[in-house]
Amino acid sequence: MRRMLALVAVLVIGGGCVLGELFVDYGEPADPRPTDLFGTWSNADGGSLVFTADGRFTATKLPYWEFHDFLPDGCTGQVDGGGVWELRPARSGGPDSVVGLDFGPLAGQADARLGESLDAVVQDGKTYLVFFMGAGGNSWHAYEKTPAPLGGGGGD
Repeated sequence: MRRMLALVAVLVIGGGCVLGELFVDYGEPADPRPTDLFGTWSNADGGSLVFTADGRFTATKLPYWEFHDFLPDGCTGQVDGGGVWELRPARSGGPDSVVGLDFGPLAGQADARLGESLDAVVQDGKTYLVFFMGAGGNSWHAYEKTPAPLGGGGGD
């Protein structure tokens, strides 16, 4: 009887995980223009991506697991980096473009020479930039654009 209950529990938990992946809603693919990207994008973990008009970006508190194969031994947790960005053709079956990131410095390395990309998706009327990670992209970190400050500063 115990074995039967254990088997049923395993099947229910496993089935729930599979069904969860089948019905998850990551949003609709989006095709941003370069000017849509300029500014700061933040996530709930305190991470940020800052895109500038000259094609450069800086990143703080990037998800470790997205980059762990490219990090020096002993590096754990969230990492910082920067480099250049551009819109690139996307994989088939998705949007027309993705945000390509070519890292120079990453986690204290002067020149990581690592390319990575972010997908843009729209969910509930908001656009997010997303790192899809893991087998089949079943894990993700999303960044939402931070509104520009009001006023323009300047002063006299």
